[in-house]
Amino acid sequence: MSKKGDTNKRTRAADDTDAEVVVDDSNPPLAMPQIQTRIKQLLARLPSKDVTAALTVDDIPAMEIWCRTIRGILRNYNLTLNFVAIANYQWEPDRPGHTGQSLGALRNQISLSTAQTNIVSNHIGRVLTPTLDRQLMKKRTVQLENGEKEEIYVYTNVVNDPEMLMLNREQLCSEAIYKRQLLVSTMEQMCLCMDDYQKAEAGAAGADGQRFSMAY
Repeated sequence: MSKKGDTNKRTRAADDTDAEVVVDDSNPPLAMPQIQTRIKQLLARLPSKDVTAALTVDDIPAMEIWCRTIRGILRNYNLTLNFVAIANYQWEPDRPGHTGQSLGALRNQISLSTAQTNIVSNHIGRVLTPTLDRQLMKKRTVQLENGEKEEIYVYTNVVNDPEMLMLNREQLCSEAIYKRQLLVSTMEQMCLCMDDYQKAEAGAAGADGQRFSMAY
């Protein structure tokens, strides 16, 4: 069978599989439509706009819950994007020039998406994991039975720059709505780009409207 026939066969097999495969926390995506499904699942997990708007430095626990939720979503999102290369693998010399251009555009969008989400994740990192210093809190001397003395030191970790931590918290609260919308728009745009890529691939293969995947 020709390479083109093999490609079409893999495409049809992937399309048939998409209708059966469940994508969730325990089942990673292996084809483009499944990757889009996973991204939409993560989008649905974002804290609501009302919850985001209510963030305040007067409620640190609520702020940290919000940050941890976003951090978990972004880790899953970036991990999901790594499956795009797997789902669209084709030996480069066998890939027609126009399909290579489509894949290049998709890769560029992934790079842009990662850069945009890093803006949020970096800020969250400064809030949840500020720089700490090890500080001596207490020193005591214990008299041992043999008459010798032993010194015991008690250390604790303290925030290196409390004022900077407070500034990062205040900035997060004031920008939270914008940062949430940045994530929503970025993830939705990524799904749209994947749609455009699949349409371009299907058109190049002479099958407009047919979903395309190189997963096999």
